[in-house]
Amino acid sequence: MAAAAEDTVEKEVGRVVEQAKELQETAASLIAKSTHDEQSVRQKALSLESSIRRCSSLLDRSNHLAPKLAAKVVN
Repeated sequence: MAAAAEDTVEKEVGRVVEQAKELQETAASLIAKSTHDEQSVRQKALSLESSIRRCSSLLDRSNHLAPKLAAKVVN
């Protein structure tokens, strides 16, 4: 009977270890995805900032543009 109980405990420990490994792999994958997503968002923000600066520069050089258009770009 003791051998059967020991076998049951060993199997349960094996299942728990396997679950822990799967959780670790899932977490690592999620972290990698989050990092990639964050980098993508940062790149888009930098691109937008560059576009805003370009528009602002164009507005500074083009005094004949309607004030409402200039306000849209600045705000």
